[in-house]
Amino acid sequence: MKKNIIILHTDQQRFDSLGCNGNQHAQTNNIDALASEGCNFTRHISTNPACMPSRASLMTGLYVPGHGVSSNGIPLWRRDNGCEDKNNVISQRLFGVDVVDRIPTLADILSDNQYNTALFGKMHLEPMLADESYGFYDSYANWDKEEAEYDEKPYYGFNTKKLILGHGEAPCGYNRGHYGRWLHKKHPELLKSVFPGEDINTKEGSIRDDIYASKLPPELHNTMWLADEVCEHLEQNKDSDQPNFIFVGYPDPHHPFTPPEELAAEFHDIPLPEFTRREDLVGQKPKAVQETMENFSADPEDLALAYRYTAASVKLIDRSVGQIVEKLKALGMYDDTIIVFTSDHGDFLGDLDMICKYDVAFNNLLHLPFIVKPAAGQQLPEQCSTPMSNADVVPTLLSMVGVDVPSYVQGIDIFGPKADGNTPMVTCYTAREANRNVSLFDANFRYTYYLDTGEEELYDHRTDLKETANLADTSDPVFKSICSDFRARLFQKHIECDIGIFNHYALW
Repeated sequence: MKKNIIILHTDQQRFDSLGCNGNQHAQTNNIDALASEGCNFTRHISTNPACMPSRASLMTGLYVPGHGVSSNGIPLWRRDNGCEDKNNVISQRLFGVDVVDRIPTLADILSDNQYNTALFGKMHLEPMLADESYGFYDSYANWDKEEAEYDEKPYYGFNTKKLILGHGEAPCGYNRGHYGRWLHKKHPELLKSVFPGEDINTKEGSIRDDIYASKLPPELHNTMWLADEVCEHLEQNKDSDQPNFIFVGYPDPHHPFTPPEELAAEFHDIPLPEFTRREDLVGQKPKAVQETMENFSADPEDLALAYRYTAASVKLIDRSVGQIVEKLKALGMYDDTIIVFTSDHGDFLGDLDMICKYDVAFNNLLHLPFIVKPAAGQQLPEQCSTPMSNADVVPTLLSMVGVDVPSYVQGIDIFGPKADGNTPMVTCYTAREANRNVSLFDANFRYTYYLDTGEEELYDHRTDLKETANLADTSDPVFKSICSDFRARLFQKHIECDIGIFNHYALW
């Protein structure tokens, strides 16, 4: 029987937020235990520093040019309206294949291989702010409808789905998915104490509006609701002959920074890390980076509180992870389950006096936790320093459970022979025309090229993980040569990944 797979996926969590990754003040015993039993990756890189593009890569095994989700607000395309495309006859005659009507996800592939697939929490493969006319299931407008809660159609390959929309206290709103509906029905007395409205816009005004302790009890927070739902699902399927694939999408620690009061109090006085300082920067940063530094700056007091409240939210996530692990053990399923812990992107969280994130390359946004606890009988190294992308997750997990990897997948099995020399690529295209940038990572460097201006960045992560010295802004011929080599490899990889086979609804 194939092994179960559980992906524990947080939102906006940095690599250095965990005890197993060197954070001395993190309270992450359960996540650290997974790392000690499996493989902890030290160079896992996101394909994009924003939610939707990164998640699309994680679920498809494609880089951004392959799946086309280049920015938040662009859906991972598929057509689930049940129509039979009349052009299939033409396509079969000309090419021997049907019209491609979706970009397959990991859930699609595993479902086709007799997996029981379930999604709990935040998926965010569709724009949550879309108008009702678009018909997106994962949008606030859809959840204004009473019947949204009872929709049983598969969703991106998941046969079971219970969603959470939004961040901070916003998921408490009635139109914020299954958790919001549950809270309104089961605990209406709490609603007057939370903020179940629109997400606060951190780009306008003070970030302080986004940093406060919530009066929501920890046991009723969406983080713990997820653990309860997953445990109930495991109980219901414990005797099934089908293996399980479960995706658990935690909305935290993404801003607004609103951990429950009792947890927030535990972290009020923890020491702050040595944030990267602007006065330590050497060399010229590209114009887009300089603009980002100004637009996402915050006061030191706010940065300190956001950092500490993030640590509190991470502790609650760890508690939720522990509950799921204990349920797996109680049901005798733990040894047969591969568990992944990771996130979609990071947060400036005080570095360079900045907060939140933007679609410009920074190592603190792109360097993520990635832990794999294998099933019994699967041997993995205790630590892996090989550069890895979230586009590599699909082929890696499929290989671990003996499922064939589709030929179009652009990532690689990180435990396979192609891992040597892997170069994760980051494609940052905003909703605007300006500031398009593409990065390439290898074992030592991060290189970034700005398509609009020709500006470059080069950082040696062996000696400068905080990226204070832009080596591309020097006259040293050695670094000029390194940049030239990276530029050629970056263009080649970007072109190769722009396959285009999923860019069409029909033939013409």
